[in-house]
Amino acid sequence: MPRPPYRAVRRIRALATGLVLVTLLGPSARIGAQGFTGPASLRELTRDADAVVRARITAAVAEIEAGGRTYPIVHAEVLATLKGAAAPGPIAFANVGTGSATFVDDEEVVLFLRHVERVAELAATPLQSKLRYVAIPNAGEVLVLTDAVRPAITDAIRRYAVVETIPDPESRGEALRQLSLELLKSGDPVLVTSVMRDFGPGGDAGALTLADLPTMVPLIESSRVPIGSRIAMVAELERRGLIFGPARWVRLLRTSQGSDLLAVLQAVSEHPSAGVDATVAPMLQHADLAIATAAATALGVPGNVEAVRPLAACLGRDDQPLRMAALRSLARIGTQSARQALELVAARHPDPTLRQRAEIAAITLARRNGTTLAPTLGLSATDAALATAPGLAPAYDAR
Repeated sequence: MPRPPYRAVRRIRALATGLVLVTLLGPSARIGAQGFTGPASLRELTRDADAVVRARITAAVAEIEAGGRTYPIVHAEVLATLKGAAAPGPIAFANVGTGSATFVDDEEVVLFLRHVERVAELAATPLQSKLRYVAIPNAGEVLVLTDAVRPAITDAIRRYAVVETIPDPESRGEALRQLSLELLKSGDPVLVTSVMRDFGPGGDAGALTLADLPTMVPLIESSRVPIGSRIAMVAELERRGLIFGPARWVRLLRTSQGSDLLAVLQAVSEHPSAGVDATVAPMLQHADLAIATAAATALGVPGNVEAVRPLAACLGRDDQPLRMAALRSLARIGTQSARQALELVAARHPDPTLRQRAEIAAITLARRNGTTLAPTLGLSATDAALATAPGLAPAYDAR
């Protein structure tokens, strides 16, 4: 089972939209009891659920005994049925598996439910004689509704449920594409994020064409759309060859500020280009240390010769985080000029910690490329031992 990239519990309150998402595990977590990889899109959840309901939680924590075992369950009051045959009124459902959601009493939520017999680990247990449904864990993500978002979310789910009933695959695919584009056009942050999960690699709403760009491009430009969704759109459209990615990344860099700019800087290292480098390099002088440091990290792309000089200049700055980020990026760039800059730091820099780490990085690059170091380094025995130790390069990059 793959290990999720993080396990921190997060509760994200989107104040502007009134929607709350509760995420317990990272996006690559695998849901144990039901074999579900999440978090999924509204489209995927609606398709995979036997019943989708709008409900109010009446008892978030309860238990039921079946066959000598105790199972966690949740009690709720169904307010409206969006898909399936679950009738309005009281309902109880199992809430099991790694990554199962945490519900809160009196919250109004959307529940995506499967029949117990469809879950292999539960089908052969006596539980199916006592309960009809089990919640789809979806990496612990819970859709909590308020008046502000209820109409848009429930309407989207109902329309997804209708689309899946279309028998002809080609007609169904076209209907899904049209609905996806309409939801993107709405600009609703939750719907946009959900649709982008479908448009990603392996998603099932992949019929984007050049004809769809007039709908997509304004969303990339809109500050109303969360920066994560805008980044995802640019990356996916670039991957499909529908836009010229470098120009779009530069545009995002130039029009973003604060935390949005930090998010774009984190993304552009995966999409390097000369235009991106030329836009990022001046940010090394940014008054916000976090942005300057993120810029130094973003320039650390293997072989990025043009970034060596501005990064080397950062090593003389007073800000320790910026110096360390620049040093790590020079090590990742790994060219001869980058190694020479590291050697110079190792020989002359007044900061002993920076000197030591520059020494280690320079030796690692020299050994990797089969070259020799400048004779002025005069490495200590301890530093030399560290530099020749197996697995040094990954350990250094992780600092």
